[in-house]
Amino acid sequence: MSARVNDNLTRTDGRVRCVHCDFVVAEPGEPILHRALTRRGDITKAGPGVRAGVPAFIAAPVEFRQRLCPGCHTALLTEVAAVGDTATRATSLAD
Repeated sequence: MSARVNDNLTRTDGRVRCVHCDFVVAEPGEPILHRALTRRGDITKAGPGVRAGVPAFIAAPVEFRQRLCPGCHTALLTEVAAVGDTATRATSLAD
């Protein structure tokens, strides 16, 4: 049975796949975007509405991150996060 995770991902038999090219981005038991590619850069890549952190609110430097499907390069997750933050936002699946 197949379950739609979001507009770009589906889960079938525990495997998370890109709906555009059918690439397996996670095998059963792996984190949901385990095999995704990561693009990093200056936060200006996030668009004109996103600005560098205001010192009163953010003490650390931030970066733009995008998780991409290795098969077709569709953006699966886009975020702005602290450079040193390794525990970034993740999508979770309900069983």
